[in-house]
Amino acid sequence: MKKTLLLLLIIVFTSCVKQQPPSNDWQVVLKTDRDGSILKGSKQDLMNAIRNGQDLKIGWGSKRTDLSIEHLSVPIWLAILSEKEVMAHLDPQVLSNIDWDSLNVNYMDSDKLQQEWRVVLSTKSNFDAVWYDKKADTLIRRWPQKHIMTWFVKGPVDKNAPPLFNKS
Repeated sequence: MKKTLLLLLIIVFTSCVKQQPPSNDWQVVLKTDRDGSILKGSKQDLMNAIRNGQDLKIGWGSKRTDLSIEHLSVPIWLAILSEKEVMAHLDPQVLSNIDWDSLNVNYMDSDKLQQEWRVVLSTKSNFDAVWYDKKADTLIRRWPQKHIMTWFVKGPVDKNAPPLFNKS
């Protein structure tokens, strides 16, 4: 009876202990509000992850009363600015159409297939989007925005990564 009770207590205790995620899982390293204030994580951890060459994804979204959209993208180019902020460029995209009533997507408007959506964003929650016509080589629209942003890295972050300009 004592052995059964002891075994039961061990099972209950070990099930209550918080499990650490595996080291190859994606982790939120930084989350900022629309004003760039930190909600979770730190810019320093994000910079360390970049310096370590870790995989990175950035998420953001928008919600109105009638619809919402969430995005997750892998940046194609990153920069650490004066060891304080991070900027990221996303891969240019040909935009699809969204039918918000049926939530169907398509490339029905063939006239827009030469148009790209380009974005640069930063850890200050700045999000600058442009629509660019490759065929005409012209800027169609620029739309600076502010978004809640979540920066994810894969694996644990080494807290002591030296700047990439160091000789060591």
